[in-house]
Amino acid sequence: MERSRKKARIISFIPDGEYYYQKGITAYQKGDLYRAKKFVERAINFNPSEPEYLCQEAAILAELERYEESNELLRKVVSEIDQTMTECYFFMANNYAYLGRFEEAIRVLKKYFSLDPHGSFIQEARELYRMLSLESQSALYEEEGFIADHERARKALEKCQYQKAIDLFKKVIQEQPTFWVAYNNLSVAYFSMGRLTEAFSTLQQVIASDPGNIPAICNLVTFYLQLDDREQVAEWTPVLDKLYPFFPEHRSKLGATYFFLGEYEKAYRWLRSAARSCTHWDQPFYFWYAMTAYNLGRMNEAMRMWEKVDFFSEMPFDPLDYGQVVDLFKAGEGLANPFVSSIIDHELKRGGSAAKICTLFYLKAACGEGGREKLTAFSQDMRNDKTMRIIAETLLHHENDPRLLIMKELEAKWGGGLPLVEHYQVYDWWSILFQHMGQASLSPEEIQAWAASLTYLLNKDLDIKTSQKAVAQQHGISVYRLRKCLEKWKIFVQQYVGKSLKSRG
Repeated sequence: MERSRKKARIISFIPDGEYYYQKGITAYQKGDLYRAKKFVERAINFNPSEPEYLCQEAAILAELERYEESNELLRKVVSEIDQTMTECYFFMANNYAYLGRFEEAIRVLKKYFSLDPHGSFIQEARELYRMLSLESQSALYEEEGFIADHERARKALEKCQYQKAIDLFKKVIQEQPTFWVAYNNLSVAYFSMGRLTEAFSTLQQVIASDPGNIPAICNLVTFYLQLDDREQVAEWTPVLDKLYPFFPEHRSKLGATYFFLGEYEKAYRWLRSAARSCTHWDQPFYFWYAMTAYNLGRMNEAMRMWEKVDFFSEMPFDPLDYGQVVDLFKAGEGLANPFVSSIIDHELKRGGSAAKICTLFYLKAACGEGGREKLTAFSQDMRNDKTMRIIAETLLHHENDPRLLIMKELEAKWGGGLPLVEHYQVYDWWSILFQHMGQASLSPEEIQAWAASLTYLLNKDLDIKTSQKAVAQQHGISVYRLRKCLEKWKIFVQQYVGKSLKSRG
């Protein structure tokens, strides 16, 4: 029987320029610059005069720090192919700026301003022009006033002096109504005070006037994320994906925002790009970079960046005051996390008394056998600090010491059973209690009462409005018991202060 044969249908596929260009874009978005360059060059071989292809290769070359070659392509586009692509002048100015050729960058920016005063990158161009113009003394004198005010406001914001920051940012905005950096920082100050309506309206004002303002969009997403508004986060995240920052500072901001979102590949791409574009960054930048690399399993790079964070020699406060460090301790990895391990080593050697004691409690509660070994070594090193040595030895050998039970009660109430790293200052109060109380036997009710007294004192330290009645109810004790403890605290503190003054004198 003759077998029937079906003729196979062959669908031909001939790659064209658009095919290679899209492959190049995909590689570029993944941060694979060399592969992206290869595919875009193939696309250009098909269409040598396609300006979009040439501009994309120019962008890749700039990422690779081949700024001169990038500018050659950009000049070719505007001089030989399409004079209407005025944004090429802005990109050229960026390249000149990276090369340190500021006068040429300013000259090209002026051309961009004259040809396209309402161009897509006009705001970024103005910011770049302002930065470059500060090289000249005259521009510095003209803008010195509001820049100085903005810097004072920014420092006030860093110190959590929110109302002072708000007043100064408003002053800057009154003088410079299009200085969007001040608006963005103002929104952060409002948000930090819980003034959400004003925070969001400030950002919406920026975005309405400058739709591509990267810091404003990043702040908006971050605010929604902190409020756990997943619907708004989902709505704005695609907007982030369409952004292409040219300033290193904006790349850093976008990378940090992706880190908050847990999108570590995207965070890594932009943070790495920012690092390559600028040789010096502040501590938060290196912190985000280190954390991003760590989450991607890039351990060598993570540790290099962590060393650059350099919390301990520059930051004017204890590492435990940094919220993201607290999150590291709460993650539950303990000494297995190299970042946590390095902070612990720092605190045990150079930390203040409260941070040191908190660290000892953390070693005992969350670090297993490795924590016990560090506790033992610490107690042996503390021959000249009797209080610290006895605290370490008590944690090691006397778990049911009433003084430890008081702190354990407090940790169970407010820290889920773990040390109160985010409020480590309370361990200073506890150390006073530890020294004055000795190993006296306490009933469960008395342990609750002393824990409640620490809650009350901590609330006072944090300027949290509360009452003795409310704190007593939180701990399930009578107000009378709490007041008895607070009366004893007056005696303890007087004795502690007197002892401290005597030792100094």
